[in-house]
Amino acid sequence: MKHTRLLFVLVLCFFVLTSLTAAVHTSVPVDHAVYRILDVAQIRGLIDNQIDVKPYSASRILSLLQTIASRPETLSKSELEYIQQLIASLKASYGYEPSDLQSLLTTGYLRSYDAQKGLGASFGITVDTQQTFSLSEKGEYDSRNALVAFLKSDIGSHISFNMDFGLVFDKLNNRVFLPGEFTIPGEGFYMRLTEGGNTPSSIPFEKINTSLVLTPELSASFFDGDVLLRWGTIKRDWGPGLNNLMLSADARSFDAIDIQLNLTSWFRYSVMSGSLGKFSLDNIDGEPFLSDRYGAKEDRVNYRYDNNFSAHRAELDIGRNFTFAIYESTVWQKRFELSYLNPFTVYMFQQNSLGDMDDVFAGLDVSYTLPSKARLYGAMAMNEMNVVGNPITMLKAPRNMFAFQAGVVVPLPIGTFSSLTFQWTYIGPFVYTHYPMRKLTGSFVKGDLVTDKTIITDTGRTVVYSSVPKKLAFSAKGADPIAEIDISDAAVATWYTQGGKTYTLTDDGRTMIEKKGDDFLIYETYAETNYVNKGENLGYPLQPNSQEFLLQLDLGLPRGWTTQFQAKYQARSGQYGYSLDQFMLYAIDDQYPEKDFWNHVFNHTLSILVSGTKKLDDMPISLTASYRFIADWERPIDESTERFDGLTTKFGAWQDPVFNHIVQVGVKIFY
Repeated sequence: MKHTRLLFVLVLCFFVLTSLTAAVHTSVPVDHAVYRILDVAQIRGLIDNQIDVKPYSASRILSLLQTIASRPETLSKSELEYIQQLIASLKASYGYEPSDLQSLLTTGYLRSYDAQKGLGASFGITVDTQQTFSLSEKGEYDSRNALVAFLKSDIGSHISFNMDFGLVFDKLNNRVFLPGEFTIPGEGFYMRLTEGGNTPSSIPFEKINTSLVLTPELSASFFDGDVLLRWGTIKRDWGPGLNNLMLSADARSFDAIDIQLNLTSWFRYSVMSGSLGKFSLDNIDGEPFLSDRYGAKEDRVNYRYDNNFSAHRAELDIGRNFTFAIYESTVWQKRFELSYLNPFTVYMFQQNSLGDMDDVFAGLDVSYTLPSKARLYGAMAMNEMNVVGNPITMLKAPRNMFAFQAGVVVPLPIGTFSSLTFQWTYIGPFVYTHYPMRKLTGSFVKGDLVTDKTIITDTGRTVVYSSVPKKLAFSAKGADPIAEIDISDAAVATWYTQGGKTYTLTDDGRTMIEKKGDDFLIYETYAETNYVNKGENLGYPLQPNSQEFLLQLDLGLPRGWTTQFQAKYQARSGQYGYSLDQFMLYAIDDQYPEKDFWNHVFNHTLSILVSGTKKLDDMPISLTASYRFIADWERPIDESTERFDGLTTKFGAWQDPVFNHIVQVGVKIFY
C-alpha cells in the first residue's frame, strides 16, 4: 500500500510540474455524439463517404464539421448553431487557444502554445460519476466514479499525444444492466484500499473498490490526414453498424498500433496489431469470467489469456453511394510472429501455415446510400466455413460459424441531425469461440494402475487414480474446476477417436485423457484464444447463438440537449454453442444437428430505454439521465447437463417473466 500511495503522488507531481495545446491529431472517443452527426450528414450529402473505421482524429472531425458549416443553406438555424457549438467545443478540447488560471473554471484546463516552435501542452482533470439503480430490486445498484488527470500536447504540425492517469472508485453490479451492455471500467484488477489492497474475486461488488484507468495515445497525421499512424490504448469501432461484428465500440480498449491509409478518393485501407489484456476476476454472478485470475507468482506460468490481436480492413467505393468492404482479424498467442505483424498479409493463410493454432475471423460488409433518404448496410462474418453448396444448407450447417448484421439509418426532418435506426444482428453457434490448446502434463502408466495413486501434473494440479472403481479425480486448479472421469472398461465417459487418438474430456473440455495402449495420458489447457479482451467480447456484445432486433431514435434538440429512445429484443438459443467458453469438437462434427434457432430458445429479453443528455452553457459540465424497462423470460439451464459444446444441455420449464425498472444518472465535469 505504501508503494501504491507513493506512485500516485509521483504521478500527480509529474502532471502538475510539467509545462503546461491539446492534441489535435489524437482521437475523439467512439461514443462521442459527433459521430451521429457525421453519419446523418453523409446521408444528406453534406460530406463525402467517410471511412468506417473509428475513432477519427480531432483534426479530421473538425475539418468535416467545418465543411458542413460552410453550407448554411442546407442547414436549419438550430443545426447550424449546433455545428458551431460542436466546433467550439472540440477546439476547446483539442485546439491551440491558450487558457490561463483566470479561465480555468470555464475551460477546465490550463494550456499554452508556442506557434513559432509548434510546441505546447494542456493539463486538466476530468471528474465523472454514474449511478445506476434498480427500482424493482431493493439494494441493487451500480456506482462508478472516476478522477482522471491528463496531459495533451502537439509536437509540430503532425504529431500529438495524450497521457493520462486515472483512479476509479466503483461498486460494480451487473444486475442493473443488460448482459451485453455491462462492462468493467477498471484496468487489470480492483482492490479495497481500506482492507490492505485485497482484490475482489467476483461481481457484484460488496463494497467500493479502486482501480486504474489509462488511455495513452501517440498519433501522427500526414498528407492532409490521408495517412494516420496511431499507437494507443483506446476503444475502436470497425464497420458501418451500431457496434460491429469484428470490432465493436462496446469492447474494452487495448493497446495497439493502427495505420490508416486513404490511398485514393475511392479506396481506403486500415490495419492494426495490438496486445490484448487480462482482468483479474473469477466470475460475474456465478458465470465464469474469461480471463486469468492474478494469483501467486508461481501461477503465472499457467496464465491462459496471453493473446495479441491483428486486424485489417479494405474499403472500396463503387460509385458515389455504394461501399464494399472486406475485413479479417486474428486472436493469436503472444509470441514473436512476423507473419501477423506484416500489415499486408492474409491472416487465414498464415494461421493455416503456422499449424491452425489461432482464432481467425473474416467477413465483408456493404452500405448503400439513398441520397437524403437513408443508408442501408449489411455484414456477414465467419470463424469457419466447412460446407459449401446450396445456400440453405450452408446456413444450417453446424460447422459454418456465421454472424450476420443488417440495418437502415433514416435521417429525420425534426430537431438537429435526428435519425432513426433499425438493426438486426445474428451471432451463430460457436462464433467468437475457439478450441483450447492443450499440452501433455502427466500420465498414469500400466504399472501405476494396480493400486490407488496420486500424482501432481506439471501445472501443479493434483490427480488421484482410484483402482476400484477405476476413476481419475482432478482437483480444482485456476480456471479448472473439480472433475472426475471414469476410465474403467465399462466407462460411462464418452470416448472419441480423432487423428489416431482415443480420448475423453472433462465436462468443460479443458482437460483431455488419452488412452494409449494401457497408459492414460493427461493433457491440460495452456492457452485460450477466444475472441475476448480483458474477459469481454471484442465483437458484437452478444453471446453466440443469439439474435437481436434494435430500434433506435436519436433526436437532437436545441440548447445543448440530445435524447435517445431505444428498444431491443434479444433471444438466445441453447441448441449448442451458446456461450463464449463453449467450442465445437471437430471429431464429432457430423453429430451436431442442423441449426434450428427458434426451436431451442431459452431466453427472451425486451428492453426499452429513454435517455437524455444536457451540456450546460459556458460550463464544462454534462448531465445525463435515463430510464430503462427490462422484461426477461427464461428456461433455467440444468447445469449438471452442460458440457464443453452445449450439445447435451437440458432446460427447465419456462418461468414467469421478470420485470425490472432501471434509473441512471450521471455528471461529467471537465476540469
